[in-house]
Amino acid sequence: MEKIRIIQIGSGGFGQSWLEVAMKYEQVELVAVVDMMEENLKQAKQITGLPGEMLLSTIDEALREIEADAVLIVTPPQTHKELAIKAIQQGFHVMMEKPLAHTLEEAKELLDFKQNHHKQLIVSQNYRWNRPIQTVKQLLDAGEIGKVEWMNYSFQRASHFGGWRDRYDHILLEDMSIHHFDLMRYLLNKNPIEVYAQSYRPSWSWFQGNPNAHVTIAFEDDVHVNYAGSWVTKGKETPWNGEFRLVGEKGAIELIEDKVTLYDSTNKARNVPLVDLPYDDRTLSLDHFVQSIIYGNQAATSIEDNIKSYELTCAAIESAVTHKVVKLPLSLVQN
Repeated sequence: MEKIRIIQIGSGGFGQSWLEVAMKYEQVELVAVVDMMEENLKQAKQITGLPGEMLLSTIDEALREIEADAVLIVTPPQTHKELAIKAIQQGFHVMMEKPLAHTLEEAKELLDFKQNHHKQLIVSQNYRWNRPIQTVKQLLDAGEIGKVEWMNYSFQRASHFGGWRDRYDHILLEDMSIHHFDLMRYLLNKNPIEVYAQSYRPSWSWFQGNPNAHVTIAFEDDVHVNYAGSWVTKGKETPWNGEFRLVGEKGAIELIEDKVTLYDSTNKARNVPLVDLPYDDRTLSLDHFVQSIIYGNQAATSIEDNIKSYELTCAAIESAVTHKVVKLPLSLVQN
């Protein structure tokens, strides 16, 4: 089978780790890297070994000169819409890092544009594809705890990034909670209908905006979620997945320290071994993208699905700003 040829746009810190993912995955060929910063391109050359003519400073030149099938976008969110539209207009499939866009209006414009073009556009929601989450998902799909009625979710880390993240108004909700909101939709297999959020900044925070949030979400079929998150916590940190308890009519499932525990109807606990997967989570994201190109199917985290997770993020931010309950779907997106 021929490899899918990929151009990666963005080779900063996180982009460099994506270069390594792309280089190791056997079904793609990384044919070019684009970055406006010369130092990033030097790092990309060291990682990939690509010749100088395949290390470019502008996207227009890359899309015009490089023969490829797809583009991987690893740049700040405010660039996503423009870059994705340019790539699709030139006939490329697109996978991008989350979040989908910088605003819901941009996300909706991108969705409308994509629906008039027969190219794949997916968002890498890689947390769906790690072993602990896939283990929980299998238990839920097997009906081990019956109908889920509520979920308690905690995310606690102290993360120093620097750069653009330090300047966002609601950095936890804008850049991190999208992972957890997407996991809620994925695990519950339901969409949110109402959200109330509070976002705030502890006195010791190194972020300019609000790195803490408490969010209450009502999902379809009377399912309720309480979410608390912090990027400037003190004390013990959670894994990046966070930690949660799903409570159903027949028992409960806990994810604590990335270990899965199943409680039956008598409250007897059983440790559940993690499922085996063929790749790490980001490689599985890339694999979903590649398979959608090869077979022409809609990927699980296509823009059509992912805009619903992004919409929940936007609704939580709106609630935090207005101090009001926000109903979903928002007027821009009809689920």
